[in-house]
Amino acid sequence: MNLTNRRFVFVPPRYFPGIVGGAERACASFAQKLVELGANVEIWTTCATDNIGWENSLPAGSEVIEGLLIRRFPVDARDLKKWEALLLRLSDGAKLTRENQLILMKENINSEELYRYIHTNAHDADLLFFSPYLCGTTYFGSRVAPEKSVLIPCLHDEAFARLDIIRDMFREVRYSLFNSAPEKKLARTLHGEDIKGDVVGLGFNLESVPQNSEPFFKDETQYAIYLGRMESGKNSHLMLDYFIDGKNRGLLPQQLKLVIAGSGSLADLNRNHLADRTDIIQLGWVSEEEKQRLLAHAVTLIQPSVNESFSMVLLEGWLQRCPALVHQHCAVAMDHAYKANGALHFENAEDFAGALGALVQDAQLRKILGNNGRAYVENNYSWLTVLEHFVAAVNGLLDG
Repeated sequence: MNLTNRRFVFVPPRYFPGIVGGAERACASFAQKLVELGANVEIWTTCATDNIGWENSLPAGSEVIEGLLIRRFPVDARDLKKWEALLLRLSDGAKLTRENQLILMKENINSEELYRYIHTNAHDADLLFFSPYLCGTTYFGSRVAPEKSVLIPCLHDEAFARLDIIRDMFREVRYSLFNSAPEKKLARTLHGEDIKGDVVGLGFNLESVPQNSEPFFKDETQYAIYLGRMESGKNSHLMLDYFIDGKNRGLLPQQLKLVIAGSGSLADLNRNHLADRTDIIQLGWVSEEEKQRLLAHAVTLIQPSVNESFSMVLLEGWLQRCPALVHQHCAVAMDHAYKANGALHFENAEDFAGALGALVQDAQLRKILGNNGRAYVENNYSWLTVLEHFVAAVNGLLDG
């Protein structure tokens, strides 16, 4: 694989060292790997760091981070009340007019200075990669030079994905690179079977994943782990309710803990009444080394979300031979689980308690599922394998 003399640009809505957003992490990982293959790669992004308010937090201008040239542009002023009102209507099932869909996108994260820069400089790039699909920077940015624009959509099965303007975007750009087969199927179901794109996925540095690490907790604590944002969009409230229901009904051991690591809080989920429970441990942000230790010694990784395009954390767990418990209605997680034979699944509170209880009680089951998961990631998601798919897709576009 050689990409010498290729010029690529990645356009995520935000970019900075240590970023944890899935789409942004994917852009960062691909950009760094393509540099190793000889490509000239830049990141064009905004001055924002927070994906809620999207305020200008970093200075505009250029800097080099880990060998990548980063160009940052200021975020435009936005009418947050107008955006929230339209988003609430959409979430409640309303059909937005095309005019209101455009207003929703215009009051999203945007940067006119970024779009002007794309207009002036796109001719110097072979391809521009935009991610994720629901950001204004992706929608408006990809339309500046659609003949060079490739989506890495990170598409979820949600109301936003069904907007007419999203269909327009998918049909106007040159190509899409999907994280999983279910994501590609969803895009074609929503926007047409002739949507052009390939499944690429995301790679992992298998050799850098520590094994046989020290336990995170010094005692013999048995725990299930949830890694991610505590928000209703990720179904973390459902996980909490099901966990407590299982305890209350005697279906789960009273000594079992639920460990939560990531952003957000119980207050964000309207679950403040759980703050005094000793069987729910909130760690907040943890380091990469701490995350690996938590995964290595957990009874299971719980992935309750149904809105996933790849589910990076699921595969990170399997790299530590941690079996998973996934939501039955998440097509992506179930696709991984079926192919890997590395997880149990649930649909309701009774399923959740039954599956989690089985994992707690059966060490051999945990070992089998964990080893299966590890083998699945090794066979399908090494960077060598993923980059072969990526380079084949890109060269097919540029040489075809």
